[in-house]
Amino acid sequence: MIETHTEIFITGQGLVSNNELVFTYVSFWSDDTTWGGEFAPMEGESIWIPTGLNLLVDIDVSPEINAIICEGSLLFVPDADPNHHRSFDANYIFVSGGKMEVGTEDFPYTSKITITMHSSIDDPYLPIYGNKVIGVRYGTLDMHGIERNPVWTYLEQTSEIGNTVLTLAEPVDW
Repeated sequence: MIETHTEIFITGQGLVSNNELVFTYVSFWSDDTTWGGEFAPMEGESIWIPTGLNLLVDIDVSPEINAIICEGSLLFVPDADPNHHRSFDANYIFVSGGKMEVGTEDFPYTSKITITMHSSIDDPYLPIYGNKVIGVRYGTLDMHGIERNPVWTYLEQTSEIGNTVLTLAEPVDW
């Protein structure tokens, strides 16, 4: 991934502080220019996100993408509405030297998102990684949501096969 440094200079005032915020130039999934003036990927297609491209997923529902090879950045940012729901579907997402980001530690994903990986046992495997996979090789997978408390707990009683209810040792907010 190409890292750049931006300074803002105003004539007569000098260098302006950015309060240590990082600005990233992105291309929007929904923008036809992202796809060379054509249309966005359709069901069953594969896409490549090259180094230097920061692809911001700004659509609410994606088609089922066959494969995404991510050498740049695949970014999911939350909506201002905490109840807004985004769904993203793919067979394979392979992050190779790039990054996939669904919220960060400093800016967690605060709305709702469902990422569904599709495949069957008969589908081709990515060597070493398998199928129906988000694979990462020399890259970064960053997924952070709102803080939950507690983050884990014990079962109060054993759950038998076929049970649809779990009895937990303490109340949870998840």
